Amino acid sequence: MKNLYKRTDIFSCHHDSHRGFKNRISVYHILKEKKCFPQGCFYFRWKCKLLSKQKKCHRGFRQVGRKCFGCRYFYEEKVHNYPELQIDEEQYLNFLEELDKFEDWLEQIQYRDIEISGIVSGIKPHFQKRIYPKAEHLSFKGYILIFKNIFLDRYHMDDYVYGLISSNYYQKIKLGRGTKIEAIARLKTAQGRLILTNFRRIEIIEEGEPPYWNDQQVLIVRETATEFNEQPESCVQCPFGALVDVLYLKNHHSHSRRSLLCLKGNLDYRDCYVRAEYCGLEKDAHEIYSTSCQSGKKTFHL
Repeated sequence: MKNLYKRTDIFSCHHDSHRGFKNRISVYHILKEKKCFPQGCFYFRWKCKLLSKQKKCHRGFRQVGRKCFGCRYFYEEKVHNYPELQIDEEQYLNFLEELDKFEDWLEQIQYRDIEISGIVSGIKPHFQKRIYPKAEHLSFKGYILIFKNIFLDRYHMDDYVYGLISSNYYQKIKLGRGTKIEAIARLKTAQGRLILTNFRRIEIIEEGEPPYWNDQQVLIVRETATEFNEQPESCVQCPFGALVDVLYLKNHHSHSRRSLLCLKGNLDYRDCYVRAEYCGLEKDAHEIYSTSCQSGKKTFHL
């Protein structure tokens, strides 16, 4: 079974905000969050008659923003984007049938205690970022267990499933990559992701690698981590690339997005390297070496 919400081969969209994802957008984002297929969505792109002609702004601005409202050189362009199907109509109808069955399964299984069994593919610190009008805070919430193949009750999930555990529990059971566990947990969905919470009765079936992270290390990298506007797949797979839920709290309203933190503190993912022995979180080590690593220097370029 696959997580059909996270499939990115069904839709594409050329909205400006999707450029960092190569315009390949998840089913969940299109059908559940934005609900923009097939009617599309509208937005306004701010423009300046001076800046568009490579002329200087008479008020000293270098880009168009809210302070430009009312300026005689300011204007808006109305943009209408349409998500596009990457498959034919018949395949799409078959997919919708599969999606209905998947959602029926989710409705039966989520928010209930279930037995799970799987091998931990990776472990990353779990951060949450809150942005207020005059301040922002990055909090450490525990650890994320990453599973690539896992049994949820009687169902085999051949896709990514994430587990959230507290720092105290993580330190107690000492999990590492490659550890096979059985446990009781609850399944929920968040932005199309399958997430396990409320872990208990974790039993280690096979030992894996020694734990890499501890709280002291995490608190250090929290201060030195850098944030990327883009989310390259190689960085998401890297053991030192952490996706963070960012919550904006302003004027009694809130909205959220996801950003990518580099726990190595690199300023640009294109100049980043990580020791090859840490790679292979989501891929086979041979594939990592053959596609992304310089064998002579043993570096992994993201």
